[in-house]
Amino acid sequence: MTSPGKKRSTASHTARRRYLDAGLQVLADQGHAGLKQATVCAAVGATTGSFYHAFPSWSDYTSALIRHWRTEQSERPIEQAGAEPDPARRLDVLTVIALSLPHDTEAAIRVWAEHDSDVRAVQEEADEQRRQFIAETYAQVLGDRVLADRFATAAMYLLVGYENGTYRSRETLEWAFRVFIEQAVRDAADRA
Repeated sequence: MTSPGKKRSTASHTARRRYLDAGLQVLADQGHAGLKQATVCAAVGATTGSFYHAFPSWSDYTSALIRHWRTEQSERPIEQAGAEPDPARRLDVLTVIALSLPHDTEAAIRVWAEHDSDVRAVQEEADEQRRQFIAETYAQVLGDRVLADRFATAAMYLLVGYENGTYRSRETLEWAFRVFIEQAVRDAADRA
């Protein structure tokens, strides 16, 4: 018990990050059903007491976990892609990013979102943020917002289908993304 006048020490950012990264790995390895406090603690190699030093409750942890996923797997990659000034090359950067996403984690989050409205809200926001950024990039290539939205929506269909499918071919996913890009570049050249 903390003596009067003393505050409970807070866990370091690094300690919290270890639990969050472990939770994403548990989701990848065991799916949503495997996301349990004991499993996360085992992955970190820590006790439940240590967990409660980092997070006040399991609910606080899962809220932080889904926000961590969005920051690391949506916001930061979009920021990274946005650093490429040429929109056609930016589409190539987006393809590399899409292929390198933790697809098993994302699939588990989509299952989790079916059971938790808060997770679903974050997952939908991330999907829309991704789609809008892709659409803006295609619009810069094409000069046509309607067609750009179609390309972006179709790219998201490919990504989500790949993540949730029982048959995955990274090579085919990459091929499909590249076909879209090539078609957009041809359409832009035809308009010029």
